[in-house]
Amino acid sequence: MKDKITLESPKIPREGVNRRRILEAARELFIEQGVENVNMHQIAKAAGVGQATLYRRYPLKGDICLEIVSEECQPLFDEVQAYLGQSKDVIPLEQLYQVIVSYVSFLESKVPWLCAVSRASTGHRPLHSPLCQWMRTTCRYLYSEASAKGDISDVDIVYTVEALLATLHNIDFHLKDEELSTKQILKGICRLYIDGLKASKSG
Repeated sequence: MKDKITLESPKIPREGVNRRRILEAARELFIEQGVENVNMHQIAKAAGVGQATLYRRYPLKGDICLEIVSEECQPLFDEVQAYLGQSKDVIPLEQLYQVIVSYVSFLESKVPWLCAVSRASTGHRPLHSPLCQWMRTTCRYLYSEASAKGDISDVDIVYTVEALLATLHNIDFHLKDEELSTKQILKGICRLYIDGLKASKSG
């Protein structure tokens, strides 16, 4: 039986070892102290790498945040992709609602640290984080499918998706500071962005 590869194993290139150390150290610090309270010096020290090594790979703290968000969110991306592939007989608006449920449930389990890291991953453009970009693409696609099937009409899909993302963007604030329940949040989102857009079948 082969020995398990560890971070110290010579089978892993040094660059890969340093990357893993940096990301794991940053993740722990962000969870413990909050992303805004952690600087690059602390990350380098916790990772056991020189600052030159850190800055050579990650010139900005936001670059570290970007990779952490991409890694952390991959299970969500895979889950939703699998769901959409297995639910082709479900109407697009119902698919969209289930995607939103998965999104909210995923973030709820990682509030507040991942939300803060996601916002920091793109500096002053928080709605362009990997998580928001993925959600934007997914929602636009499902709204377009709903429109093509006549389930929604006279809806500005691009703006509606941006409004939905703005709502979801502050999920940690809604859960922690406003003390809203997940049920309240999902019910409100469903009313505004699902049921409220359905095309009238009368007439």
